[in-house]
Amino acid sequence: MVDEPLELGQISTDGRFIRSVNFREFGIRRSPLHVLLGKGGRAPRVDGVRCHWLGREVMPGGLLLELAPDVYSAGPELCFIQMCACTSLVGSVMLGSELCGRYSHFSEMISGYYERPPLTCVARINEAIAALVGMYGLSHAREAVRWVCDGSRSPMESVSVAELHLPARYGGLAFIRPELNHEVRLDAAASAIAGTQSCFVDVAWPGQRRGVEYDSKLFHIDPARDLRRREALEHMGWTINTIKLDQMVDHDELMRGVALFENAIPRQACGPAPPDKVEELHGRLLRATRYGVGIERALFGVPVPRGAVRLCL
Repeated sequence: MVDEPLELGQISTDGRFIRSVNFREFGIRRSPLHVLLGKGGRAPRVDGVRCHWLGREVMPGGLLLELAPDVYSAGPELCFIQMCACTSLVGSVMLGSELCGRYSHFSEMISGYYERPPLTCVARINEAIAALVGMYGLSHAREAVRWVCDGSRSPMESVSVAELHLPARYGGLAFIRPELNHEVRLDAAASAIAGTQSCFVDVAWPGQRRGVEYDSKLFHIDPARDLRRREALEHMGWTINTIKLDQMVDHDELMRGVALFENAIPRQACGPAPPDKVEELHGRLLRATRYGVGIERALFGVPVPRGAVRLCL
């Protein structure tokens, strides 16, 4: 991380230097290569390079990563802000959920993800927006980050939370902001039931003591332990509803799960979008996670039923 402000005029955009860098070493595999220039910067004459002008002479500290000597890359906050200028709000919210969450998609265009610590958070993105006053696209980033929640653990969690939280004008159900992976501290009796001093709720509205848990083999593999957790949370006054993994990809099934708690959670003043608009948003959110673009489709160019071919990778 480059902690100090950086004079962008000092950064070379010489085409020979750009050609000399092996960007694949840093995971940059696709063309064109996007290069950020300061105010008045001169575009390099190199094939496969697309230039973007920042509109300012100094990059505030904390927004660039130094990949190698004299090679800098946008950090997660700057990446989010730049992408918001050329991405739909739905796409921007899903990108923000990934950057502020505990997962990353694979670099290739297939569905799936791997776990890692959060790269940033909503507060740090807002700090970056404040530091870049006057930069093109800030209004898009400022609006998108309003609907991003910290701490998502998977693309499907991001899909369901965005659908629950986005307002009617974007096709959402307009529930008030939830907290993800919210910690509930247990009293002595509840702690004795659960065998732990605290429990975490996947999606929580602490003010209403309501929560949603995902019934997933990845996160919930011990039914007896989950039952003790549920009993401990009920002792603490919480009501927990469950959404199964297959409900998150089937809109009608998801709405049946939402119906179990929709009257217990306050809505934003706008109220929910009409059902057809919510269903449309659901599809857009799934596409933003590359849902259904499996490795078979990536390899063969068409959908291939799982198990129809044997892969050796």
